[in-house]
Amino acid sequence: MIDFDPDRTVWAQVYDLLRERIENGTYKERLPIPSIVHLEQELGVARQTVRKVVAKLASQGYVNAIAGKGTFVRPREDWNAGAE
Repeated sequence: MIDFDPDRTVWAQVYDLLRERIENGTYKERLPIPSIVHLEQELGVARQTVRKVVAKLASQGYVNAIAGKGTFVRPREDWNAGAE
């Protein structure tokens, strides 16, 4: 579980944390990130929050979800490909 900043939304804090883990190499390129259930339990947040964050990361090119296999970190050159 992480300590949350009461002045920021939980969603934004989880997004920043997972993006940081991808960018700093904690989650390695081409390898899977932890499952939604694992992240929900680790961070102490709702599953839907984690799903929304992962969907946003996917839309920005950070990760790619493959049905039945997991969510994988995309190569660095793909990051922000879909950024708004």
